[in-house]
Amino acid sequence: MRWRSNSDQGSASIEFIVVGVAIILPLIYIAITVLTLNAAQFAANQAARESVRAFVTSTSNSSGDKRAVVAAEQAFEDHGLADAQPEIFTTCDHIACLTPGGKVSMEITAQVPLPFVPRWGSSDVITMPVTAQATLLVDQYREAGGP
Repeated sequence: MRWRSNSDQGSASIEFIVVGVAIILPLIYIAITVLTLNAAQFAANQAARESVRAFVTSTSNSSGDKRAVVAAEQAFEDHGLADAQPEIFTTCDHIACLTPGGKVSMEITAQVPLPFVPRWGSSDVITMPVTAQATLLVDQYREAGGP
């Protein structure tokens, strides 16, 4: 009678676990990164819409700028991206931005940090840019705003 060696018994499950982890962990990281960048793009779109609305409904350009900054920062915070500092670029088709019937456009640009990326001796965080733009007309029947 010949006896079989049981040295390979149970190794298939260990190999499955090792290979499974080696495949699943990168896929999970890619999914988290894609979802973070997707949330950042949604935040930029919302920030552009809300900041141009805040600007157009303000009484002056200076208060509109302040309201636009608050609206953009709040939009990024709502999406869990408080670290992303949005930059706001405002363009108007009139010298006085709040001229009734005039167009006001806002472009929001932010650098979004990638999740779980090691810094390896550098203090810089690896970021990806997101950009969004929104345009609104100033209400035709409003009082003309000042500069």
